[in-house]
Amino acid sequence: MSSSKTKQKELPSNEIKTIEELNSIHKFKPWAIDNLTKKRLFLMVLCFILTLGPIRFIIVILLHLICLIFMQIMVIGTKPEQPYSNFRKRLIEVVTQFLCRLACFFYGYVNIKFVGEKNYKNWKKNRKERIIISNHSSLLDMELILSFITGGFIAKESVRRMPFIGNINKCLQGLFVDRKKKNSWIFKEIQKRGETKGIFPLVIFPEGTTSNNKCLLSFKVGAFSAGIPIQPIIIKYKGCFPLPFLDLTYTYYHPFVVCIAQFCNIYNSIEMTFMDPIIPNPEEKKNPELYSQNVQKKMSQVSQLPIINSRYRDALEYRKIIKLIKEQEKEKKNK
Repeated sequence: MSSSKTKQKELPSNEIKTIEELNSIHKFKPWAIDNLTKKRLFLMVLCFILTLGPIRFIIVILLHLICLIFMQIMVIGTKPEQPYSNFRKRLIEVVTQFLCRLACFFYGYVNIKFVGEKNYKNWKKNRKERIIISNHSSLLDMELILSFITGGFIAKESVRRMPFIGNINKCLQGLFVDRKKKNSWIFKEIQKRGETKGIFPLVIFPEGTTSNNKCLLSFKVGAFSAGIPIQPIIIKYKGCFPLPFLDLTYTYYHPFVVCIAQFCNIYNSIEMTFMDPIIPNPEEKKNPELYSQNVQKKMSQVSQLPIINSRYRDALEYRKIIKLIKEQEKEKKNK
């Protein structure tokens, strides 16, 4: 093997030799994963077949397709930045929530435990809080939220190209940001959305990336820059049957693997908490960072999820290191 190739394979830290060691590092704990052993992969395939996974998968695809076609019809003759008519908006809301809840049922989320129903009913009646924030652990978070709230999401640019999800988010007046570019326009758009009625609420994941649902990451200040009231939601994945070891969060594995994992169980347990709305005080209005930290603390207290102030760049570093570890392990086996 050439020296250039050896350098390329070298780990960022010589002390990190195994996935277990990597998972023990504090800043990487939000993405710690269990290895998918051959035995576990076999059980996944077996349960995918026994729990009618292929049929459920096809049904979910069809539901997404119906939702997308419906959305495309409903937005004919409209502009993304303009409010929809009350009738059009209400029809989109009812149909979207029904189809998303039905899709979640076939994913295995038969019963979603809902905490804070009074807060949810109050919000649905008044809809004063136009900005909704949530922790982010899975690709399914968007669909679970859309089962109860119809709103557009602030998502990374790559989501725009995702089948169904990208187009549906556009129809719901969602926004897409490019992480490689400065997105100063997004702060003005959040302010505008917070004050404009008729446009769907904006749903934001302030952590900026997914984690393993065992903590809260550092919050970005963008969602708090407008200094307006916020409606927090907490999503907690509680367990699944018959494969309790299966990780339904999106931390390392390919999105398709995470999607298929949902269909390997007949029962996936989840808890959604609709917190009290948070109204910023004068000091928080002037200081978005303080506002974000205080909201993060309140969400941590309610969810009992510890705060680990890791960021998106730490997630990228984790994935890079774990990839190198797996490559080194493969090389050792081949020798």
